[in-house]
Amino acid sequence: MPKFSIAFIAPAKSNLLRHRIVESQDQDSALKTFFSEEASEFYSDDDQGFFYFKEDFFDETNASGSVIRLD
Repeated sequence: MPKFSIAFIAPAKSNLLRHRIVESQDQDSALKTFFSEEASEFYSDDDQGFFYFKEDFFDETNASGSVIRLD
């Protein structure tokens, strides 16, 4: 199963950096796992919260996350 390195700067006063290696079938599933286990406290814990979380990874001007597939 593919592995993804996911790093995320939490939108908190202390700018916490969260990082994990997640095994998952695809990038979306890996991000969903990371969201559920590491970042849902900063967003609403539902599909809309996940949408905003994921959008923060792909913001071309100010991304707060990075995901890299490891082979």
